[in-house]
Amino acid sequence: MHDVVQDYYGRQLRSSEDLKTSACCDPTRVPAWLKPLLANIHEEVLERYYGCGLICPPLLEGLTVLDLGCGSGRDVYALAQLVGPTGRVVGVDMTEEQLAVARRH
Repeated sequence: MHDVVQDYYGRQLRSSEDLKTSACCDPTRVPAWLKPLLANIHEEVLERYYGCGLICPPLLEGLTVLDLGCGSGRDVYALAQLVGPTGRVVGVDMTEEQLAVARRH
């Protein structure tokens, strides 16, 4: 199963348009509070977003947040803006292709 997941998220998917399910959130229906944060994130990271939406409290300043299955890092970059310069966000993913996108930006 590990190899199947790595292949799907790492090699088969090239953009959100390639998803083979509609189980994830519609990227066109982003909450208003999240839009300004996403505007600061590189387009390549946004294009490779396969998540199901960012659910988090708005008051994260100074905290440490762990994002398991961070993919290309969309939520990591958004959360980093919420935790501010005194906080920290750690993204973990098993797909090297996704992590390569996150590292580039």
